[in-house]
Amino acid sequence: MGVKLKVTFDGEEPGLAQHRLSLSAFGEPLKLLLSALQRTASGILAAALDDTEYGNKGGRLAAEAKLLDLELASIEQGSAAPTFECVARPGSQVDLHSFDTLGEQTVQRLVQDLDAERQGRPANASVRRYLRSLPPGVRTQRYTAWANGKVLADVQFGELSLSETPVQAARLVKIVGRIVGVGFDPGASHVAVRTSSRTVRCSASSEQVERALLLRHKDVVAAVLDGQKPSLVWILDAATPPPRVPIESTIDHLRTNWAETMRILAQ
Repeated sequence: MGVKLKVTFDGEEPGLAQHRLSLSAFGEPLKLLLSALQRTASGILAAALDDTEYGNKGGRLAAEAKLLDLELASIEQGSAAPTFECVARPGSQVDLHSFDTLGEQTVQRLVQDLDAERQGRPANASVRRYLRSLPPGVRTQRYTAWANGKVLADVQFGELSLSETPVQAARLVKIVGRIVGVGFDPGASHVAVRTSSRTVRCSASSEQVERALLLRHKDVVAAVLDGQKPSLVWILDAATPPPRVPIESTIDHLRTNWAETMRILAQ
């Protein structure tokens, strides 16, 4: 393919002063670097192909992008600077991009995203995960990508200024499906509901778990506070209409249990 990526690390991390890379310290980061390369390739393919179903069956990493690999080609004498060659495994069914072109685009974009992420400009979450995984003793980094003697991208930096990952606010959603699992004391109480597209595992009270057990062979409808840690609000038999609560009872409930909250909101 002729597409190469040279990575240079410097700092106080054990081994760097001797121009060596520790597998225990850099093994996981290098694995995440490969993952970032493959995810970047997947994004390029998704943007280029006129196919709304692209990648759906293969998850976030389409099969074609997984065929990209980084092979250690050489280690420069006198520094901790491995050079990787971007290669393609046989088996791609994609006609739009030759792997030569895809490799060049991917490695160039990868280095550009590294430069953006280190400055706190969100561009690629997988690149951000890679940078966060590097051992603390790394003080400077340099990434140079080239193909057939032509430099595609070259960036060098020291201190990182990575953006904070925003916390997704929880939202109330209604789901329909079948109960596929429950948990109860002495472990964590939970209810798992499988819908047509995913399985949602929710924290639940002991009473909700008992109710879920009674509904385990039926279609159910549930309200879930869906966030980083989904929690079950209520669960019902989908064939049974929900009970109607008189408006007077609702108003009384708001007055007695939410009075202070309503007072603060009214200010």
